[in-house]
Amino acid sequence: MLFWRALVGRVGLGVGLGVAACSHPPPRLSVELSARATAKAGVVSLVVADPVRAERLHAIYLEVVTLAHELDRSRLAARAQCRAQPERRAKGAAANDPIVSGALECLLAPPSGESRALVDRYALLMLEARALLTQREFEKLARMR
Repeated sequence: MLFWRALVGRVGLGVGLGVAACSHPPPRLSVELSARATAKAGVVSLVVADPVRAERLHAIYLEVVTLAHELDRSRLAARAQCRAQPERRAKGAAANDPIVSGALECLLAPPSGESRALVDRYALLMLEARALLTQREFEKLARMR
C-alpha cells in the first residue's frame, strides 16, 4: 500500500511539474539575445578595466541587439511566406485543425538562409567577445541576465 501511495505521489508531482512547465510559452530566441546583450552592454565598462577592450565589447553587444531584431524580422517573414503559400491553405472543416490546415507548420516555419547567416554572425561575435575577456571578466558578465 505504501508503494502505491509513493507511486501515485510521484506521478502527481510529475504531472504538476509538467503543467507548470508548459503553462508559459518558451521565450523567443531574439528576445533572449536582445535582453542579455542589452544588459551586458550596460555594464561592460564596469567589468572590463581596459577602455579599448570595453569599447569593443560594448560595440559587439550592441551589434548582437541589432542582430536579434533582424532575426525576429526574418522569422516573421518566414512565417508570413509560409502562410501565403496557397497549397498550405485548407478548405472547409480542415481549416479548424491546426495540423491539417498547416497553421502549426507555419508557426514552426523553418529558418531562412538569412536567419542562418544571422545566427552564424552572432556566433562569430560571441567568439570575439570571449577572446577579449579574461576568465574573471567572463564570469562576471555571465551573471548578467
